[in-house]
Amino acid sequence: MQSIRSWLAQGSHRLWLCLLLVAGAAEAHVKWFAKVDPAETPRPIGEVLSEPFFVQMLMLSLVAIYFFFIVDRIALRRGVFAALDARMKRFDHSSIWVMRVCAAIFFLALAAWHYLNGVSFYLTPELVTHAAWVPWLHLLMAVCALWRRTAPITGAGIVVLYAAAIGDYGVYHLIDYMIFLGIGYFFLTSGIERGSWRKSGFIVLFAATGLTLTWAAIEKFAYPQWTFALLAAKPGMLMGMTPMNYMILAGFVEFNITFVLLGAASMVGRVVAFGLQTVFVLAIFEFGMIDAIGHLMIIAILFVLFFRGPTEARNMLVLRDKAVWTEAYFMTGLYTLALLVMFMAYYGLHHVFYGH
Repeated sequence: MQSIRSWLAQGSHRLWLCLLLVAGAAEAHVKWFAKVDPAETPRPIGEVLSEPFFVQMLMLSLVAIYFFFIVDRIALRRGVFAALDARMKRFDHSSIWVMRVCAAIFFLALAAWHYLNGVSFYLTPELVTHAAWVPWLHLLMAVCALWRRTAPITGAGIVVLYAAAIGDYGVYHLIDYMIFLGIGYFFLTSGIERGSWRKSGFIVLFAATGLTLTWAAIEKFAYPQWTFALLAAKPGMLMGMTPMNYMILAGFVEFNITFVLLGAASMVGRVVAFGLQTVFVLAIFEFGMIDAIGHLMIIAILFVLFFRGPTEARNMLVLRDKAVWTEAYFMTGLYTLALLVMFMAYYGLHHVFYGH
């Protein structure tokens, strides 16, 4: 108990430390830099949950989430930068343009990677393929992304590549990249101005991004050993921590920040999105071109979330007729439920697909 109280007393210091750590293991997708096997048996969930440092971080994260949403809801109710927030929400067209340009660069880079290195990958550096048609599809998708009328072809191409990757790597492996299904749906609907199709594109895009990041956070708890070699090669990232504690902390950082992005209702959420985007960019200097290509679309989505802001679907999480303390309590409970559900999904689906 004394150890837990000590962590809570140093809460603000630890939160800033967390933000710095995101630039390390939390944002370097280990599967791009090391050979791993998703079929490998994960750490027993009882072992994960009983780890003393895990318990300490869980307690700290609950307190941090509670106080964050007090600040967020107070800012919302007092209208802090409300006028600016309302004006920025109108930038649907600009947000779509940013996504299209980044997608063009992304798929052009994939095509160029094949030309320069003689190897290609479906959507991310780990999903290697030798299929001759893939680079040509990348090139077509890059060109089509530049125009509104042809952007749906890019969306359809993403779905095709995702399906082909499932054929080679399996469904469970591709759950790690649900974000691309969100991007594909976004491009399929981005050119439809009537009805709620465009709005649904943003909703699915943000939801798929959140699911991808929280799934990756649970992976850090289940397979911390995958990153140990990377940490050994870059010992400065540990900042005096043990590799196991580092990975536990990185997992909570990624999960907490993602939940905040999905639940924040004021301009505070945009600040968090900008901060996380900055960290992804800084991680490129540490991990190089593979990291730059692999994370380009996430960086673009975070820019859209900062520039345009969340969709109106976020309002379902706002309890305007309740006290801010009650809202914060509600969001903390939702955070706990989300963590539990993602643990159950990660371990449960692994058992379904691999039998252990």
